[in-house]
Amino acid sequence: MKLLRECLEDVEVLLRLNAFLISYLGWMFFGVAYGLLGKWSVDLTGELLKLPLTSESSILTILEFTKSIAPLNALFNGVYYLGFTGSIAFAVAYLLLYLRDLEASDQLMVAYLASYTLAGAFYLVFHVYAPHVVYNIPGYLTESTLLTRQEFVCPSLHNAIAAINILTFWKYRERRVAKALIGINTLIPFSTVFLAHHWVYDVLTGFLLGLGAVKIAERYSRSISWKFYSYEISYLKRITLFNLILGIIVLVVAINSDFLTEILARLSMVGG
Repeated sequence: MKLLRECLEDVEVLLRLNAFLISYLGWMFFGVAYGLLGKWSVDLTGELLKLPLTSESSILTILEFTKSIAPLNALFNGVYYLGFTGSIAFAVAYLLLYLRDLEASDQLMVAYLASYTLAGAFYLVFHVYAPHVVYNIPGYLTESTLLTRQEFVCPSLHNAIAAINILTFWKYRERRVAKALIGINTLIPFSTVFLAHHWVYDVLTGFLLGLGAVKIAERYSRSISWKFYSYEISYLKRITLFNLILGIIVLVVAINSDFLTEILARLSMVGG
């Protein structure tokens, strides 16, 4: 608690923490808006199914193999449900709040922002559906929620974030916590494929997206991050309060997804 209090009293840390929150919440709002913006996105699932390793027998064989080994199934489920949000939260907590590596935090924030932007641009143009949706595998969520959309599959943003985290923590690989974070993020692509949440091509394109985002961050992190911070400095307390309120609203809506679905349905009717 003492460490957390000290971090939240540090303006440099607070600026960066707000930047992470703003970029993440921006992505979540894009997910909500996609209900309208994604109307013109082209479904390329049929084209993807022409590629190797996408047949129903291939997907079910891998899934059944995973479920047949209880420890492996439990491990992959644990890693997967740690999730997109969890992998970001742990990365930020370790790099910014614990290590207080401000330069690396700036690069991480810009890499995340670049991955959100590039992935969003892809999804606006085309999309594919996950294996468990295509083959109607029981036991999976098939409807879009505030936290996930079924169209956000290729490239896999989950795997892009994993790639970014691995590359970011590699310089700390001698530290125990960094080793653990690298290990968890390395398991993410396996968990997403072996549990039928993603095609292998989603993983490959996701890692390429993550690599591209890191390259962008290495080149532009200083200029992009300070544009964020220059806006934040004048309104730091207000932005922090706004993020807190917004975070609570997001959690409430996430819990009551029927409310969000009703709003989107009405907006779609108006848009149509």
